[in-house]
Amino acid sequence: MASFTFTTMQQQPTQYYFLSITLCKYPSSASSTHFLYPSPPKHFIHRTRHASVRHHFNAKLSTKHYEKKARKETGSGFSSSSRSSNGGTERNKLENLFSSVLEEKAEKKRYVKDKKKMGFDSSSLKSSKTMENNSVVGKKSKKDKANSPVVHLRVQLDMCSKRGDVMGAIQLYDKAMKEGITMGQYHYAVLLYLCSSAAMGIVQPAKSGSGNRPVLNNGKLVDFDNSLANGSTKPYYLEDDEIWVSEDVKKHALVKGFEIYETMCSKNVPMNEATLTSVARMAMSMGDGDMAFDMVKQMKPLGINPRLRSYGPALSVFCSTGDVNKAFEVEKHMLEHGVQPEEPELEALLRVSVGAGKGDKVYYLLHKLRTSVRKVSPSTADIIVRWFESKAASRVGKRLIDQKLIKEAIENGGGGWHGQGWLGKGKWSISYTVVGDDALCKCCGDKLALIDLDPIETEKFAKSVASIAIKREKNFSFQKFQKWLDYYGPFEAVVDAANVGLFSQKRFMPSKVNAVVNAIRQKLPSRRWPLIVLHNKRITGRKMDEPVNKALIEKWKNADALYSTPTGSNDDWYWLYAAIKFKCLIVTNDEMRDHTFQLLGNEFFPKWKERHQVHFSFSNTSPVFYMPPPCSVVIQESEKGHWHIPIASELDYDFERTWLCIRRANSPAVKEDSVALTEDSQSLNRNKEHTKSTTQTKVNSNFLPLNNGNYDKPRKLAEEMYKNITSISFASVSSDQHKLLSEIETAEMLGNCVIDFQI
Repeated sequence: MASFTFTTMQQQPTQYYFLSITLCKYPSSASSTHFLYPSPPKHFIHRTRHASVRHHFNAKLSTKHYEKKARKETGSGFSSSSRSSNGGTERNKLENLFSSVLEEKAEKKRYVKDKKKMGFDSSSLKSSKTMENNSVVGKKSKKDKANSPVVHLRVQLDMCSKRGDVMGAIQLYDKAMKEGITMGQYHYAVLLYLCSSAAMGIVQPAKSGSGNRPVLNNGKLVDFDNSLANGSTKPYYLEDDEIWVSEDVKKHALVKGFEIYETMCSKNVPMNEATLTSVARMAMSMGDGDMAFDMVKQMKPLGINPRLRSYGPALSVFCSTGDVNKAFEVEKHMLEHGVQPEEPELEALLRVSVGAGKGDKVYYLLHKLRTSVRKVSPSTADIIVRWFESKAASRVGKRLIDQKLIKEAIENGGGGWHGQGWLGKGKWSISYTVVGDDALCKCCGDKLALIDLDPIETEKFAKSVASIAIKREKNFSFQKFQKWLDYYGPFEAVVDAANVGLFSQKRFMPSKVNAVVNAIRQKLPSRRWPLIVLHNKRITGRKMDEPVNKALIEKWKNADALYSTPTGSNDDWYWLYAAIKFKCLIVTNDEMRDHTFQLLGNEFFPKWKERHQVHFSFSNTSPVFYMPPPCSVVIQESEKGHWHIPIASELDYDFERTWLCIRRANSPAVKEDSVALTEDSQSLNRNKEHTKSTTQTKVNSNFLPLNNGNYDKPRKLAEEMYKNITSISFASVSSDQHKLLSEIETAEMLGNCVIDFQI
């Protein structure tokens, strides 16, 4: 009797079910089917039909062999009439089950044959099984990878970085080296960053994550629970989220930092900008500017683009040591690699140039500040003042000036500068002043320039804004706006209605928009309605259905002054483009510093913004507007050789902005207005001790030292020296020029002053 048997098991909460089935085509009533104790439920057979039979059934008999055996069994006396009705029903079910298994095997054989015809063999099936197995192994490997020592080390180093725990990170490195853990570029980058920061004396914990950060205890030293190799605990000092480390920690971090860098090199771990910059910072802590600069020079051959921070260590060392030539070598390397210095770098270069008395370098840097910074910080302004107070500044310049050439240079440059070098000679006079609404300097009376915007640059700027907006806006909404502007334009002003309506509160107020619109109309030459740009969500809703608000919206629509931007759009692009297109004013307090406006770059946009933005506020009676300044708020150089330098303030629209007015002390304007200038400078309360008194004497008494409260003796001494030198110079015109200059320098040294006169 040919038969097959399969056994399956299912676990239940309290019992197990065992199933043993013996199959034949014509079973007898006695041995057809028997179940061992206890019987499983009926649904169990159906549920396990495919799974159990597929894995435990070995179908070795073909269909023909099965039928042959069945004929033999029939001839041996097994009668179909002897079957019971129950046995027949169960036999039919099992026959269906058996036939389905055979059909499945036949289908698989046909699939293999088809694959062979298409150029595949049975190995493809094996490969598919291998892929399935690999996927299972992959899942396990991911879990194993997450628990690997390398990943665990990375997590621990990240926590040290968040806490600023330098000693903890060094201990992790030592432990990893002992255990033979292979570290990658990221591990070394974190270690080098922490070591370089500690070598500089200050570690700034990462801003993300809290961790176990050290706590400041009434300004006392606080310790991490870490110690050096010798077991001694080293102190840290926390102040304003900066950890100040002790000298011992500095030295230890520096030694370990270079050890980590050497290990990284010996193991051929690839370098990146962060690791090389960290090594440069360690070199800076030792005062080795050449090594710091070498780290930057290595970047380009390795395919690494240096960043602005990469040059900081070398530039800092050269500037602090007074090495002007090497400092400007760093600046040259920056420019060659497309890195533009910002105000901190320019300030450092200016400081070293002033200290060395390099007038040509100072002139170059003033124009770099003019183009890239425009307004200088108070610290940079102090260095500029120090330069113009120096003796070197009084000696640079040329007396013979080609006024025609200077005027042509100013016109070609758009106004506000000529770039032809220092003009005039003699001591400089410095005042802190303001510029009036008429663009006149309250100190020297010069009219400051309103530097023209290049029409070609303006057109390019408008196209760039439109192209960015078209890419970001959907359903051709921005193109529709452009056509609307062509039909209803031009406008003399554009109002950012959302910014106005939400001024100083969260609820949108159409009445505020209406007040600003009416007030700005009175300032426009044509008194025409300005363009009101407002998102459509602001003109719908229950609040906007109120009669007052609804009437305002209808009034704006009837005047063809309202454009509502569609859902999903950014209304910033709309009002900005309209203001650029019509070269008109834009009423908004939005400082345009977010990512949306950063796409426009930092070259032309600040100039345009300064010329066109109108800030506003509200008084008890009406809106108050802060119109664009009457002159360009940028370092300006006049045709007379005067300098006007704006000092940065918290508000971009500070109408009482402080300016430095710098001119030659022997210029006619200074002599005529000397008394008035002193009164103006004294009226600037916020400048206090910075105010420089302008005098008509040739010797600047401000440079005289204090002599126990006695100011008369130094002053008289300086005046006597000035008279003596004057008499000498006029009496002996034919005397040796070098002798005269040496006597002037000797007199200046003895009197601690600057002697300025014209021969």
